[in-house]
Amino acid sequence: MGDQKTSTNNALMAMYAKLGRIDESRAVFESSVDRDIVSWNTMISLFSQSDRFSEALDFFRFMVLEGVELDSVTIASVLPACSHLERLDFGKEIHAYVLRNNGLIENSFVGSALVDVYCNCHDVESGRRVFDRNSGRRIKLWNAMIPGYTQNGFVEKAMILFIEMIEVAGLLPNTTTMASVIPACVQCEAFSSKESIHGYTVKLGFECTNGHRFMPTLLETCWHRTDVTVGSAFVAMYGKFGCLNLSRKVFNEMPNRNVITWNVLIMAYGMHRKGEEALELFKKMEAEPNEVTFIAQFAACSHSRLINEGLTLFYRMKNDHGIEPTSDHYACVVDLLGRAGRLEEAYELVKTMPAELDKVFAWSSLLGACRIHQNLELGEVAADNLLRLEPNVATEVRKNMRQMGVKKEPGCSWIELRDEVHEFMAGDVAHPQTEQLYAFLETLSDKMRKEGYVPDTSWVLHDVDEDGKGNLLCGHSERLVIAFGTLNNAPGTTIREAKNLRVCND
Repeated sequence: MGDQKTSTNNALMAMYAKLGRIDESRAVFESSVDRDIVSWNTMISLFSQSDRFSEALDFFRFMVLEGVELDSVTIASVLPACSHLERLDFGKEIHAYVLRNNGLIENSFVGSALVDVYCNCHDVESGRRVFDRNSGRRIKLWNAMIPGYTQNGFVEKAMILFIEMIEVAGLLPNTTTMASVIPACVQCEAFSSKESIHGYTVKLGFECTNGHRFMPTLLETCWHRTDVTVGSAFVAMYGKFGCLNLSRKVFNEMPNRNVITWNVLIMAYGMHRKGEEALELFKKMEAEPNEVTFIAQFAACSHSRLINEGLTLFYRMKNDHGIEPTSDHYACVVDLLGRAGRLEEAYELVKTMPAELDKVFAWSSLLGACRIHQNLELGEVAADNLLRLEPNVATEVRKNMRQMGVKKEPGCSWIELRDEVHEFMAGDVAHPQTEQLYAFLETLSDKMRKEGYVPDTSWVLHDVDEDGKGNLLCGHSERLVIAFGTLNNAPGTTIREAKNLRVCND
């Protein structure tokens, strides 16, 4: 009778779980006298899938204290909570348990969840060791390791692993794989043919449903998309390359779009100073906007000098959309006002922020604006508040970086020409065309000065005179790339430059 009642309660819990009624499911669990492993697994899985990660860990602890033997479902259900909370210590304890119990580590769900924990906690090497020691690597495990590399900046390793999966393991990627590979190929300078990943996706059939054959020219293919994640990734990819027409074409031909799809296109318009288009897209949104939507929209308004439009959105976001402004939203609007030189308004906005919000980014944005507009008095106020909030942050970060052997990555820019990547660093003299590049830039600088251009040397920190600072600006990596692209392409050709760090202010 007891077993039958337990099974009934488990079925009730599962029913409530499918309906998203977590508290009712928990009430059934707590009223049950005879709980089995299915009961515990149902609750832990339900909490993890509902983003209630702390409760998932609490139930896991209770389960261990009750002496219930863990199985692969338990482990695969609790590890996502460790990953999202970045509880690497807890994840390592579970990993140790897995190693002590033969058979668990070979389970693809357990293996992929362990890889995800390590990578999300920035311990990519440990994640790779878990991956390598799993002999029966199914697609799920590859789908954990590839994005693990991408999200930690190891984009070349992500692309190499993707190719290994296809060529060596003989596995075909699925939509999850492609959604993680597309961002990697966007960032990977060694992967020159970005559009080919799009063609490969179409060829696999992730976007074509009416039986038409894959055609060599991407824009001639059918685009009846079947996966929102992959489609959104392509919208983002083309947007980052400045191909806004292609990005919009992908967007328009997607039959289903979620809030992420809308957000990445708004970001693309904002990135390329198309603020009015971003605003128009926002007005047409078919999905309910979220916090990221407003961050993207404020950035678009900021880059396009649409100050009043951005302020209107900010002051109406709670009433119109039920979204309470966060510290990130305030920082974005401070940046919006600061770029326009409206520093006093930006300062007043920071002062009106609710006490519970973190003001660090807002003060930092104001300080940056004061530097640009050379407002020393207000800049000192912003700096004093930053130092009061985080007095030892910079020192501690540098100390930790030194202890870990972390070195600052030198700034570099690169450009693709005829399937070959050309990389430049500031003051680079190693390129075969060095003489022509510097001669071109010198001639261009002379022409610009005659037209009234004055170099912004405020960001050059070397102890040299103003002429020397101007010469240093001339050798910045992004300028060398522009010179190379101009000299080696036909007039009117779009020059696409990639950088690993921010663009020089000048």
